[in-house]
Amino acid sequence: MTKTWFAVIALVGLTSLAQPNPLALRAGELLTNARAKLHAEGWHADPTAHAATGDYTGLDRQLAHAEYFEVDYCSVGKSFCVLQYTKDKACLRLHTQGEEIRSMRIERWSNDCREKGTNEGENLLPADVRYVTQWRNECEDYEQCKGADGFLLTLKKKYARSAVIMKVLSSNDNPVEIYPTTKK
Repeated sequence: MTKTWFAVIALVGLTSLAQPNPLALRAGELLTNARAKLHAEGWHADPTAHAATGDYTGLDRQLAHAEYFEVDYCSVGKSFCVLQYTKDKACLRLHTQGEEIRSMRIERWSNDCREKGTNEGENLLPADVRYVTQWRNECEDYEQCKGADGFLLTLKKKYARSAVIMKVLSSNDNPVEIYPTTKK
């Protein structure tokens, strides 16, 4: 009997090592609170999040603009979003609901890794680089070019040692003229 209990305890211990517990997340908890806990425990945005869905639009654009680069996708209508985190080789997928970031709540979570889309290549740029490139190209539409330029500078500092990423970021160097001057 003692050997059986020892085996059960050992298996439970090994299982908990295989899939790190993301703290004490609670259904209904505010995303902002849960995110702070996750960051404190070493979880961070999956750099390949949102790669399969293409452009950032709607609520996922708002999340990315607020530097929630863990957003993988958001639905239209019920305001349901999936956010993807990694810690070492472990994954965490959060499902949230809410129309505004400050009121988004955790609905459920799992240790599932992000499913790779069929249109994804092997060498993906990080989500923040993909977002600033899209934002920079569309900033006139949203009257946010100064913000895009500031974020671009931040990313250049962050990725200064990556030649591939710096090449992409440098392609956005020319400031966007919101009100172009016309020569007569």
